[in-house]
Amino acid sequence: MTRFLIYSTFVVLFLGSCRSYQYPNAVGIRESHQQELNSYYVDSTHTYVYRSQVQAFGKDVNGNLVIRTVAPDVHRVALLSDFGQTLLDVSVFPDRYVLHTAMADLNKKMLVKEVVHIFRALTERRYAQQALIFMDKQHYPVYTVDDRFYSMEERHLARIAVAKSGKERFLISFDDVQGKLPKKVMIEHKKYPLVMQLNLDKKQSVL
Repeated sequence: MTRFLIYSTFVVLFLGSCRSYQYPNAVGIRESHQQELNSYYVDSTHTYVYRSQVQAFGKDVNGNLVIRTVAPDVHRVALLSDFGQTLLDVSVFPDRYVLHTAMADLNKKMLVKEVVHIFRALTERRYAQQALIFMDKQHYPVYTVDDRFYSMEERHLARIAVAKSGKERFLISFDDVQGKLPKKVMIEHKKYPLVMQLNLDKKQSVL
């Protein structure tokens, strides 16, 4: 009997930890026509520079986030401090990354992988064939691909919610979209104390 109770408890905990993420207020999934998602950073002639305010692990860092589109599905992303330090410089591919530079405090494999995961979600163009169903018919469409949920507003991408192990992992919000490019981006990690506020610097960018 005791062995059965232990086994049953293990199964309940295991299944609970593996259940899929439930998007707020969604009641199901429907098939849809193929929808292109996140086409903000696909022009290989452009370099995007955002003034960045980063709050991470009790530290505040101001500087620039530079996104250079090498190809529509390849981006080089660098985080630079106002003191001229390269905090992180990485090339992001759909299925891998190449680390060029990382300051000592950031040069931890798990931390780099998590930041790359954020940068990939931020820049990667995806295509969806499924959308969520909501009871409220006036709800803006939300498309889903793998562990990502893309919320559309006024025909542009407004948010990307990325889930892992049944929980929201981090959230990317796009605001003040002009000319198919967001002037403001907010990145908030739900597990680690990491928040990034980005404001487009047109003078430094090549658009």
